[in-house]
Amino acid sequence: MLDIINKLLLKNRTIVSKDSAVCMDILRQKYPIKVHKYPTNSDCQTWVIPPEWNVNYATLKLNGKLIASYDDSMLFLAPYSASFSGTISKQELINHTFTNSNVPDAFCYEHRLAYDFQRRLKEWRITLPYDLIQELPDDGEFEVDISVEVKDGNMHVAELENPGQSDFCFTFLSHYCHIAQANDGIAGGAVMLEVMDQIKKRYVKNKYTYRMLFMPEVIGSVAYTSENKNKIDNTIGAVFSEMPGANEGLQFVFSRRSNTYIDRVFLQVLKDKGKLDCRRVPFRKGWGNDETIFDAPGIGVPSVSIDRYPFREYHTQYDDLRNVHIDKLEEVVDIILSVVDILENDYIPEQKKNAPIYLTRYDLYSDWTYERESYDVNTLIMDNLWSGLSVLDIALKNDLDYHYVRSYISKMLENDLISTSIITPTYSKKTQFLPGFI
Repeated sequence: MLDIINKLLLKNRTIVSKDSAVCMDILRQKYPIKVHKYPTNSDCQTWVIPPEWNVNYATLKLNGKLIASYDDSMLFLAPYSASFSGTISKQELINHTFTNSNVPDAFCYEHRLAYDFQRRLKEWRITLPYDLIQELPDDGEFEVDISVEVKDGNMHVAELENPGQSDFCFTFLSHYCHIAQANDGIAGGAVMLEVMDQIKKRYVKNKYTYRMLFMPEVIGSVAYTSENKNKIDNTIGAVFSEMPGANEGLQFVFSRRSNTYIDRVFLQVLKDKGKLDCRRVPFRKGWGNDETIFDAPGIGVPSVSIDRYPFREYHTQYDDLRNVHIDKLEEVVDIILSVVDILENDYIPEQKKNAPIYLTRYDLYSDWTYERESYDVNTLIMDNLWSGLSVLDIALKNDLDYHYVRSYISKMLENDLISTSIITPTYSKKTQFLPGFI
């Protein structure tokens, strides 16, 4: 995972750029990705794909002496800044500079021009460390020289798919468009690529189709969902992740409806991993990324996010490889793979016979007198075979141990006493409740 992060880190990974195509080529060396291309000026719903933006050079000088440049830090120039050359006052410099006094020695990632239709390419903007600005003389004359290339190009969305026995799909979401940021974006992509690798190794015939998307944040999801309605309609859920390698605690962000099947699957996994006490926040109260597009009312795929919080290096030069910890990445991979395990093994059981099952015949009976607790649990399970709930949901709806319920119902399946139905997108959206342990 660290290798792919390192290869992508110092590319000019903005919405549309020459380097975004280079990033696709890097991914192709290891993964059989399909690349969707969205040309400049394409209108995706209400979103317009911007032109390609490449940096020739960007410098700031004081009395002929170089103070800062794009070569010092890619964060020096805000993505989608316009070109500019001129001598200006300190106040005008400040008016065009983003800084963060909370991280006074750092260049920062300034995203506002790239995502603001009204400002993109209509002004120039740089970032400087707060301490450096404070040291600059008030009466100085500052020479700004910014040269960018702007032309028509293509926004790239990478899609990696592992087909299943069913067209019903679960989707892994990630973004790559934050220049010089490691955890914020590409580390999430590395996690999802690893998850896809592990699914292929673990399952000879996976039940569901699994799909991973690596794209510019938000606008990539808008473009993809606008052109892939059939795939979206077949999607039971999605998960996004960023900051996965940060040395911080986990954060779980609920779906928009908060109580969908996908929410419950993740909560069960967090419980199993002893992580249920992690920071849990409502939809849009986390970092807020592509899950907000996939789960928007008009699209409606139940989508959650598993991240880390807080992240003190957020949008600064310190979001680098030194702050990507492999054990933290692996923990997020493990959580998502455990979610996949539930998805692959869960189903809606349906009893084949109308009459109650003769439990002793199949060694499914617990004695009413001597095993009363398990007797009561088993009776509750049997009564719920007619509920239309999945195995997981039978457990959670009745506040039972999921693993016990899964084992007990599996014995019925082994004895051909029940039939099974797959979890559908309709079930994932419509069956709404939270487990009793929340």
